[in-house]
Amino acid sequence: MQNYKYLIIGSNGLLGSNIVKILKKKKLSYLTVARKKSNYNLDLKNFRKLKNFFKKSTFKIVINCAGIIDINYCEKHFDKALIINSFFVKFLSEMSRRFKFKLIQISTDHIYRGKKSKLNSEKSEIFAINNYAKTKIISERYLVGLKKYLIIRTNFTGKKKNTFIDWLIKSLKKKKTISLFDDMYTSTIDVKSCAKIIIDLSSINSKGIYNIGTRDSLSKKEFAIKIFKKLKKNIKFRSISCDIQTTPRGKNLGLNVKKIENKIGYKMPTSEKVATNLVQEYQ
Repeated sequence: MQNYKYLIIGSNGLLGSNIVKILKKKKLSYLTVARKKSNYNLDLKNFRKLKNFFKKSTFKIVINCAGIIDINYCEKHFDKALIINSFFVKFLSEMSRRFKFKLIQISTDHIYRGKKSKLNSEKSEIFAINNYAKTKIISERYLVGLKKYLIIRTNFTGKKKNTFIDWLIKSLKKKKTISLFDDMYTSTIDVKSCAKIIIDLSSINSKGIYNIGTRDSLSKKEFAIKIFKKLKKNIKFRSISCDIQTTPRGKNLGLNVKKIENKIGYKMPTSEKVATNLVQEYQ
């Protein structure tokens, strides 16, 4: 039986791949699991094979970055979203009890009901406004009761196909007029910072729910304007309400990050710093 410090599930995704880069740089032992291009290419719906996998190797920390995050897809295919976003997490929680590893589950800011002009703390009210939020709330409940677990509620973006920042940059190159929500507020953080914070938190004595995001909250329009100013580019855009979406979304998803700051001993970045970090990815 082989021993590793970390197992990263969903290692090819935006967050998972950035966590792997940090572990590699720190020379920490790890294995990766994904559908392809990982140490173990496994179908996450095949719990039997996954159970055999856990019998062959031991881990101190398992970080689950896998998930279906397309909100519209989750709304149309709730049964499929449940399997990956919820039931797979239930399976991991059972493995955590059996094999005694700390389980870190990546959740979302989309579960907060949100009140205008107020940042959501970890104790704020949660609400299943859509099927995606529902699957994430269910997944969180499976971890409660474990001896060693972390739930990360966050909203991140970075340089990868189909992310918000990637869409902005491509729209800029095509000189397209874009539509931006002016009534949906988030504390979006760059993925590199998010990955570092998760690894820092995992390496200390920590348990429970933590928000990870910027110290402030901006609308999608305000965030995009910061990006364009950093790039010294102009683009035509129009303001729209997120109410036009076929799938409902929360409007006030900003995060109170005092708990994570107190735990790890340093401040979360501002949206200004995050905009700078993201622009540097494309220069």
